[in-house]
Amino acid sequence: MADVVQFKLERMLPELDDLEKRGLFSRQEIAEIVKQRRKFEYRLKRPSPLKQDFVAYIDYEKSLDSLRLLRKKAQMKTTGDRKLKKSVSDYAGVSRIIEIYRLATTRFKGDIELWFQYLEFCRERRNGRMKKALAQVIRFHPKVPGVWIYAAAWEFDNNLNAAAARALMHSGLRACPTSEDLWVEYLRMELTYLNKLKARKVVLGEDEGTLARSGKSAKEEQWRDENKELFIVLDDKREEDKLSNLHDGDSKEKLDLFREQGLSVLQTVYGGSIKALPSSFSLRTKFLDILEATDLGHSEDMRNEILADMKRDFSKEPKYWDWLARQELIDLNNPETTEAMTADQLSRAIQVYEEGLKIVPSASMFDCYAKFLMDVIRFKNKGSQSSELFSTASHVMDPISHLLVVYEKAETMGCITEDLACQHVSFLLQLGKVDEAKTLAEKLCSGKFSEAVQLWALRFSIEMRFIQKNCTPNKAALSSIFEPLRSVLLKLPILEAETIWLMALKYFSTHKKFFDKLVETSISLLAKNGGSDDGFSLSTTIVNFVLQRDGLGSARELYKRFLALPHPGLSLYRNCIELELNLASSGDKISLVNARKLFETALTTYDQDVRFWQDYYNMEIKMGTSETAAAVHWRARKTLKKSISLLPSLDM
Repeated sequence: MADVVQFKLERMLPELDDLEKRGLFSRQEIAEIVKQRRKFEYRLKRPSPLKQDFVAYIDYEKSLDSLRLLRKKAQMKTTGDRKLKKSVSDYAGVSRIIEIYRLATTRFKGDIELWFQYLEFCRERRNGRMKKALAQVIRFHPKVPGVWIYAAAWEFDNNLNAAAARALMHSGLRACPTSEDLWVEYLRMELTYLNKLKARKVVLGEDEGTLARSGKSAKEEQWRDENKELFIVLDDKREEDKLSNLHDGDSKEKLDLFREQGLSVLQTVYGGSIKALPSSFSLRTKFLDILEATDLGHSEDMRNEILADMKRDFSKEPKYWDWLARQELIDLNNPETTEAMTADQLSRAIQVYEEGLKIVPSASMFDCYAKFLMDVIRFKNKGSQSSELFSTASHVMDPISHLLVVYEKAETMGCITEDLACQHVSFLLQLGKVDEAKTLAEKLCSGKFSEAVQLWALRFSIEMRFIQKNCTPNKAALSSIFEPLRSVLLKLPILEAETIWLMALKYFSTHKKFFDKLVETSISLLAKNGGSDDGFSLSTTIVNFVLQRDGLGSARELYKRFLALPHPGLSLYRNCIELELNLASSGDKISLVNARKLFETALTTYDQDVRFWQDYYNMEIKMGTSETAAAVHWRARKTLKKSISLLPSLDM
């Protein structure tokens, strides 16, 4: 290994001598370069070199070459010699980086990110290795669409070889027929090629216009007419009216020819992509976007054909109707949009959603409909100008009232979900209709969503707000909400009802009678289902509430009741131990005894928990004696068998 490394370093001598001779690096700097390269070369010669070794070597060489270029430019500026002859040091750095990339990709053939870094470096430096590297990455990764797109783009943009780019795209589509990006980029490439041919004709004066939709402003057209002498006139006989008309007719025919060719390309690619990806909705939308951005012959007919195919294939999917409706408001953010025009767009969009509901009467469809109207309302309230956007519209077209109708319609048709129900109640609250929101929440919670956690949490917050607003909290008012809430808590699993439990404990913590009932409810649930080892722990939460409200004595009594239940949970043990240790740290010996009892009780169930043994050992180290710490350590090593290495040594 040392001989190979030394041989490579010796081959660098001409380059290093040239760097010193030209004054770009001093002898000390060159010695440091040799030292660093030797270190990297030894890393690469290990039995199993890492990817980081290759990347670090490449980064170092790139930085070194950048420094060489900066110093060379500074030297040329100082001497005034702008045409300094290139030497071996100008090529050696890039060649070495290419070689390291080659070794890295040979070692890690499956790393596509490394391959693309290799290709990007070759492209930036215009290195001749690019073609070979592309062939290799295609051979190793024929199923990666990005590889084919990159190779075709290089042939098309850098080599100006449209035929080779087209051949690569065809090969890529055969290898990856289900890639949306590959179909879209192939269409873009073909249309770009046609546009370039068209632009070439325009430059030669044989044609006019392009395939791209780009409306020139009136000022640009006026400037061009006023400065005709700046443009080369290739037709000296345009002054004759007859020949001029003939020339205009020919140009129009040529433009139509290019537009027809573009349409033919789009139809061909579209047909092939639909056969390969019949269920891809996003692919159709991308084709429509390309069609909108390109001036093609009979583009409106083609657009209608694509829309008809989409309706045929996706009319049963809510995302199609949502997309179709939003197309009506595509220019909503345009500052030139008038009020009447926007109201008309909204009306058409609502008609699309209504048609979709007739075909797809589902919860997803109503969800899309409601989100759309919420977006419209946000736009309406965004600024002072847009706040009056729908003022001239009829009541039916008012998005706020219409959204309420949509929510009611979803409930009537049986398509309402918990999410939609929460949206409906929240929207009423935003409008300031607290009474209506309260009535609706009660109705929904007593019916289909009797066990919906989010809706119950929303209803509970409304009830509390309503009680505080209209009267001082009294026993009757609190009982009216507490009893149904308690019945729900008894039905739902503790982990699912975490939000409701936290809200109830926080609100009723100041009402002892109701809080005690919540504690009894929690004890009955924990006795039935057990506590939690991690995550939300109801018993821990209640103990903390009692500790803050009534002090340590009440908290101890309560956690003893919880610990007496079957499987109280590791979280409760940890919380109680922490509570006792906080007092023990201030010199309370009883708390230290209680903490030891809690550890011992917990270890009867969780004797294989390494972290728990570590906590016990650390407590004895800090607050106990060396004998008690050693005893805990010995017991842990004896109990844990396979996890002995995870314990700290006794010498800590």
